[in-house]
Amino acid sequence: MNRKHGIWVSLIVLTVAGIGYGYKLSRGGEGLFSPLGDAKIVQEKQYDKYRFEKLVERRDVPSKIEIGRELSVGEGYKSYAFYYQTEGRRISGQINLPFDYAQGLRPVVVMARGYVDKEIYEIGMGTKNAAGVYARNGYITLAPDFSGYGESDKEDENGLGARIVKPVEILDLLASLDSIEQVDMNQIYLWGHSNGGQIMLSVAEILGKREPSRQGQSSTVKGVTLWAPVSKPFPYSILYYTDEASDSGKWLRREVAKFEEEYDVYDYSIDRYLDWITVPVQIHQGGLDDAVPKKWSDQLVESLKLKEKDVVYHVYPGADHNMRPNWDTVVAKDLEFFGRH
Repeated sequence: MNRKHGIWVSLIVLTVAGIGYGYKLSRGGEGLFSPLGDAKIVQEKQYDKYRFEKLVERRDVPSKIEIGRELSVGEGYKSYAFYYQTEGRRISGQINLPFDYAQGLRPVVVMARGYVDKEIYEIGMGTKNAAGVYARNGYITLAPDFSGYGESDKEDENGLGARIVKPVEILDLLASLDSIEQVDMNQIYLWGHSNGGQIMLSVAEILGKREPSRQGQSSTVKGVTLWAPVSKPFPYSILYYTDEASDSGKWLRREVAKFEEEYDVYDYSIDRYLDWITVPVQIHQGGLDDAVPKKWSDQLVESLKLKEKDVVYHVYPGADHNMRPNWDTVVAKDLEFFGRH
């Protein structure tokens, strides 16, 4: 499976950025009584609670972050498996802890990877190299595998929008960070690559719209850095990737059409909520990226600037989707970005 096709598969579960799984109606599945006072029961639609407006009001659910087995030892840090709970699922991931992390509070980078084929996926894939550099420089890093990957519980089997609620999984992880004593809850940074960039844009928008007293509810996000983020609106952002599907996108178009019969797609589309962002944003883009066109990032940056957001844009004319051969420069600029904020 090539990179472009892989991103198409992954974006099925991303672009509605909040369409989720494991739905249960309120009040034990009885639905909501009509405000008109008659006997009619008003059923909340399955995915309504994942609309951006709803996620702004959502009370994120913290859990204890469990640190598991050691995965590896790097230069100045150790990597471990970690686990937490979200939406009724146990999620695995990789945490990096600097050798001397226990000596005081540490800033944290929460990371969301791009697409990796399930058949080859292992804990930490897509983030571990950059995470290693950040950890070597004193940051605690956490990169969740997300539902259905690594040692996480299985993803839901419920159609287009019912597999993974990735923004919510990040929100609940942010709410859980204070279960690690050494985490500085006032110095949290978000990192996203490709599809993960879309997730972190969603999270930044949601947190930015919340009241200051409950942004992250217990954490303070200081900035977000994005590597070649998927930033186009739904449904274009997934239909773009259908040309290499075995059925040329027939199944996906049908699923999108069914969704649009029930929901307003704009309620789940990140381009509609860029004005909610309140934190500094840094964007890296390769000129030779064959998965996320450079013009997408150009347009995203232009939109953010028109909205007077704090955005820094770095373009690497000869770099691919993974920032090669400028990878070292990119992670160095991230460290500078974290340090400034």
